[in-house]
Amino acid sequence: MSSALLRLTLFTKTNCGLCTTAKEALTRVPFHLDQIDIYAPGQEAAQKYMFDVPVVELNGRVAMMHRIDEPKLIDILHNAQNSESQQKK
Repeated sequence: MSSALLRLTLFTKTNCGLCTTAKEALTRVPFHLDQIDIYAPGQEAAQKYMFDVPVVELNGRVAMMHRIDEPKLIDILHNAQNSESQQKK
């Protein structure tokens, strides 16, 4: 299975030290990452995540928030990928 089928999204905002750290960690994770500024015009995530950024969603579900634990996130991604592979069989 290709990792491209897993959708990883980072919800962030400007002037957020934890967000910067999360972005750095996520650049080392071998999956495609979409980044969303919760305060960008037209973005509805501000109400949802204004006190919780950074937030990492995997396929639309929260996988991690606040501090990103890189080894744990990699485990979550690999487990999700393996689960998807098992469902395809």
